[in-house]
Amino acid sequence: MTSIKVRLYTYRATKKGTFPLVFQILHQREKRVIYSSYYLHEDCFDKAHSRVISRRGKKVFNACEINDYIHSMLSKLETTVNMLEEEKEHYSVSDITELFRSHQSNCLVLVYMRKLMAQFREQNRMSTLDSYQSTLNRILRFIGKRENLYFSDITPRWLNSFISSLQKSGLQENTINFYCRILRAVYNRAYSEGVTGTSSISPFKKVSFGSTQTLKRAIDSESIEQIAHAKIEDDKQLDLARDLFLFSFYCRGMSFIDMACLKYTNIIDGVIYYNRRKTKQPMRVKLVPQIQYIIEKYRHQGEFVLPILREGDKSLYNQYRNWLRKFNNDLKRLSLYLQLKIPLTSYVARHSWATLAHQNGTPVSVISECLGHKSEKITYIYLAALDPRTIDNVNKKISDMYL
Repeated sequence: MTSIKVRLYTYRATKKGTFPLVFQILHQREKRVIYSSYYLHEDCFDKAHSRVISRRGKKVFNACEINDYIHSMLSKLETTVNMLEEEKEHYSVSDITELFRSHQSNCLVLVYMRKLMAQFREQNRMSTLDSYQSTLNRILRFIGKRENLYFSDITPRWLNSFISSLQKSGLQENTINFYCRILRAVYNRAYSEGVTGTSSISPFKKVSFGSTQTLKRAIDSESIEQIAHAKIEDDKQLDLARDLFLFSFYCRGMSFIDMACLKYTNIIDGVIYYNRRKTKQPMRVKLVPQIQYIIEKYRHQGEFVLPILREGDKSLYNQYRNWLRKFNNDLKRLSLYLQLKIPLTSYVARHSWATLAHQNGTPVSVISECLGHKSEKITYIYLAALDPRTIDNVNKKISDMYL
């Protein structure tokens, strides 16, 4: 038989005359004590009913919270004992406490997230690791120094408070939704693994968050021509940024990570063959004179086509991150220099290629294939923000019908 009791540990009194609230486990004449974070006066604890009470002149302001905690802990400890009885014929009191603490650590959201992040690191999923790390940092800012956030604490009320704190910090709605989606993925995975505290009725079902349409990120053909013919050879940084932007555009919006990792061995008989890092989808791009010109301009003895990553350096992901930041900063400078209406970013080349292809009558299904999208729905998002001039021209044609 196993005995589980809640008591005050009177052997360790504080200067204020309070005692730690503990859970005593007795099994086969062996005893273990699990400490809580609560300290109480002896006359504020009802031993017979294992609950906190308030005495005259000694009101316990968080009595309900502590009693809920006691009830939850007793339930978890009893569940742990039942699990051991089903799995083992003989077990010790140490087995009880070790299994309980193992489950407790899994119930902690941040501990669980760190375990997932360790797996991402082993799998070299560095981008996913960064996303989880930034989300974890935001949660830490919200809950403060304490890290005892359990999955059972994540309720619609908690989520709304978390979202409110992100809004007050000045974050954009899409950024807030990004953090919420990561947290939802963590919760859903914990539920699928049977982690205590998660529920089939997800707290995220009662909290709405999506994504708002971002500003238009495509530029017109005149701007592409202006970038291609700009005289900026004296500024090597801007010249390189311009060439990388155009390389992405001419390669049907090749992403920066795919450009950075592109090797000469990927070019066979005048065709670039590569797999998208994001979706693993195989891609094929036939060399056109504009692409060939940039390749020859930066041709060297190393394995990478473009001068972004250094060979032999183990921290390729960090190199990529630093280069992407530098690339976007240089594109901002280039935008100001050319006085472009839409600021350039690493995404603009991809969006611009898709938009110009669409304006030239290319079917969405073909554009989707060219971009390496898994679904045409993603392509439609790219094309959602039409050029205002297109809308104006349509309206003019309709209006002219009634002249």
